[in-house]
Amino acid sequence: MEKLLKVSQERNKRINKIEKLKQEHTPQEAWEKLEYYAQHGFSSIPEHDLTYFFKCFGIFYRPATPERFMIRVRIPGGKLTYEQAKKVGEVAKAYGNDYIDLTTRMQVELRYLRIEDIPTVLKELESVGITTFQTGVDNFRNIVQDPLDGVAFDNVIETWDILLKIQEIFLKKEEWICKLPRKFNIGISGSYANRCNIYGHDACFVLAEKDGDFGFNVYLGGKVGAVAKPANVFLHPEEVPAFFEATAKMFKKYGFKDSRNKNRLKYMIDAVGMEEIIDAIKHEAGRDFEEAGRTLTDLEGGEKVGRVRLKDGTYAMHMVVPSGIFSGSAMIEAAEAAKEFGNGQIRLTVSQNLYILGVPEENIEKLLSQPIYQKYKNINSPYFNDVIACAGTDHCPFGVIPNKPDAIRVAEYLTENYPLDPSDAKVRMYWSACQKGCGIHGNGDIGFVGVKFKKDGETVLGTDIYYGGTLTGEGEEGHLLLSKVPLDKVERYVEELIKEYIRLKKPRENFEKFYKRVLSKLSKQALAFLITFNNLIKDKYPRLRLEIADNLLNLPNEEEEIFILGYQLYKKATGKSPYTRPNILEIYDEPDPEKPSKLNPDIPKELDNIILKMINKRPEKRYKVFSEILIDLQNIKF
Repeated sequence: MEKLLKVSQERNKRINKIEKLKQEHTPQEAWEKLEYYAQHGFSSIPEHDLTYFFKCFGIFYRPATPERFMIRVRIPGGKLTYEQAKKVGEVAKAYGNDYIDLTTRMQVELRYLRIEDIPTVLKELESVGITTFQTGVDNFRNIVQDPLDGVAFDNVIETWDILLKIQEIFLKKEEWICKLPRKFNIGISGSYANRCNIYGHDACFVLAEKDGDFGFNVYLGGKVGAVAKPANVFLHPEEVPAFFEATAKMFKKYGFKDSRNKNRLKYMIDAVGMEEIIDAIKHEAGRDFEEAGRTLTDLEGGEKVGRVRLKDGTYAMHMVVPSGIFSGSAMIEAAEAAKEFGNGQIRLTVSQNLYILGVPEENIEKLLSQPIYQKYKNINSPYFNDVIACAGTDHCPFGVIPNKPDAIRVAEYLTENYPLDPSDAKVRMYWSACQKGCGIHGNGDIGFVGVKFKKDGETVLGTDIYYGGTLTGEGEEGHLLLSKVPLDKVERYVEELIKEYIRLKKPRENFEKFYKRVLSKLSKQALAFLITFNNLIKDKYPRLRLEIADNLLNLPNEEEEIFILGYQLYKKATGKSPYTRPNILEIYDEPDPEKPSKLNPDIPKELDNIILKMINKRPEKRYKVFSEILIDLQNIKF
């Protein structure tokens, strides 16, 4: 542990301004004065409580709605009883403009609250056993689990009791409230399917098998933009709380306090290595742990839409809530429907949707006929079933784009123009309104991040587009595909991916499997070029649209990919092949191709020249990288 101690001491010689603020004030002071602030109004709240310490208790000031607050409600594992769901809905109706957001950590957020009402709201929530404590800033956040924990056929270990034991270690404990260097997310899943983004947390406990026993492999250091790494530790179910507590103490003791941007657990692991971190955890625990077994998240990740048959023969009925925009009235309706037609349980999901549990087969049609399911029904579109979007500019001071409306607009466009059967296709589109990544864009099949950039001298809104996030196996973060796509053009770029998915997909193949089988086999530069080129020519020269062909996959470099695409373009432009053999290594003894414009005068000469340069026999005259082509394309007026 010498290395960890040395690095920690070096990184903590100078502490950031938030750590200094923690030395001057405490969260307890803010909590004790909450009633005073409620009685004396918004102007009585000091800056340090308004902007930081209130967040320790899930109370967030939102300047976009002056003198109004958002409250984040902790919903462990996304589990809501009838009484809890009804109370949340009633509070939203009475105090929060009847508005609710469902979040990617299986929680709810209430908005438009006045400081005068917040003590009452908190007491109302506590009356049904739910709290807002430690849902913001430097705390252990809401613990997520499989939304079908304990009831799904593929659920091997029910994790609810383990979750509660972990939570009991820190929740409402003064020694833990706001005492961490940075926030800390926890996920636990005892199922074969990854329905809770299980590799995206600081500490992840993932179903595993070793020597015939089921337990959990540990993964540490996940965050937005980084998948957790294997820690080479296997835990039996009863060992998980002790391992977590030791990890918590280690992070609190040695965590970095210099830079707010680089003090999550991931950066400790990067600085000293996983083995050093595990040694420190073992030291805190006073014991050793077994080495990892075989991780078992092999089934298709994400939510199961429609009706899901459960172990007891009843069903979990999926309800789609696009971008998580819900209401208090809807929550009350969902609670009443769950009580009348199911077992009264609601489970929230990381995709901002929900399940009503325990619905007997004879009640399914009755439930689906209820007004709540007519509004938030099982939308017959894979573009809506798994769309995620964080708050955006309407509700978050960090948001760059509106986000939720953008996610819904793109999903509507794709649904209308490229309909797919949700029983045969699945596309996860995750939207983050800024680089903070609360929409977990890196985990989506297609991810979006809001950006601003200059275009023709004007500042415009847009997105960076990512692709290739995976949930099965050990998970994988997506890769940046396209930068600075204008917001009003996003759907035109995404549809190029969807066209190829529809054209090439196998029966019942989701986009994640399609990515692994096809898209991962060509460079992201080639895919980005294909999408960009198709957008440039789609209105005037649709016959030139490029497609992914078998001979484009698994090529060793961009130059060969360029040749294959150029060959495809020449053939589309002229109706014939430029060479007998479409291989960059076999063209040197063949005659030069005719210029496409001789056979297709409608194509601009500048584009002719680009196509010919893509397939030129002489290497020194051929494009080497796609960026060169994109520069030349900018000079063409399409």
